[in-house]
Amino acid sequence: MIVRTFKYSFAHAKTRALKGNLLSAEDWEDLLRLQSLKDVIKYLSGTDYAEVLSHLPKGQHEAEVLSLAFYDELFRDYAKLLKAVPGKSSSILKALLLRYEAENLKTILRGIWEGRKPYDIRFLLFHLGPLSKLPMGDLLQTKKIADAIELLKSTLFYSSLIHALPQFKAQGKLFPLEIAIDTTIFENIVANLKTLTGYDRKQTAIWVGELIDFENLCWLIRFRHFYGLTPEEIINYILPGGKRLGIRDLGGLARISDLSSFLKALPPPYRNVLIKAKDWQEIQTFFKRWFLNRLYKIFRKDPFQISIQLSYLLIKEIEVKALDGLVSILDLGSPPEKLLEFMSIPTRGVSNV
Repeated sequence: MIVRTFKYSFAHAKTRALKGNLLSAEDWEDLLRLQSLKDVIKYLSGTDYAEVLSHLPKGQHEAEVLSLAFYDELFRDYAKLLKAVPGKSSSILKALLLRYEAENLKTILRGIWEGRKPYDIRFLLFHLGPLSKLPMGDLLQTKKIADAIELLKSTLFYSSLIHALPQFKAQGKLFPLEIAIDTTIFENIVANLKTLTGYDRKQTAIWVGELIDFENLCWLIRFRHFYGLTPEEIINYILPGGKRLGIRDLGGLARISDLSSFLKALPPPYRNVLIKAKDWQEIQTFFKRWFLNRLYKIFRKDPFQISIQLSYLLIKEIEVKALDGLVSILDLGSPPEKLLEFMSIPTRGVSNV
């Protein structure tokens, strides 16, 4: 305990300060009454988002630009905590951050596939800056998918993309490549989890397992009930490392077409959390709300562990995604309170770090 206290004392103080800057319940009440993107910018300019919003081009109020600015704030927090945590523990933070590197890579591959200009692709990318390890300049100048993959030899994406390349060519779709990228990300998270030791590993394994369970459920529902894949096809895309849902469990769930029977077949606590879902899409919303509460509960435990930093970053991510959803709704001319129907609002940040 004394060793962990010494290792995490600075990271603990930094995380506590960052958590104090999260939007409050009162902030969200005010935000959900706003009627325009201009109003959102004005309000958030009085919060911790002020700095990233100050870099917006004058008069630039497009939803896409504003959303990327919110993510800039998330990446600033990643950079701060990567410097604050012990060196050996930082690998799991980097593995979590790599999800956004993966999204950028998928965006680039889609742009190449659609024949977009480099500038148009770059406009859609997350601004990871020095946190990125991708050869962005070369990738954006590439005209062919196979050539882009060759540029990734020094990254962990290369092997899985090479294996998925024949399927891509046979199907004429990016789906095999995108699945390969996503699978690589979660395999990397599990691999980095195994580099942790003791209390760090024990506690982090819980939320990693639940996060993978969530991804598997989302993939299963999307592939089975929206894309029409067979249960046998879905099993090929199951991610290993879940806490309560193994391959056999997910294979059985993939064969259930009725929502009520599907929910009853889930193991606790997922069954209790999701049983009131009225359609397939609500499962994702209910799970996210439950997971958010789980993240806040981690702050009540021993503060000298990497799970505290991970939990904060995931809560911040939920906040950013909620803001992203808010500006998208306002951009479409819909009432802002509609956000509550499908997004989790992180307003329970009252526990002390």
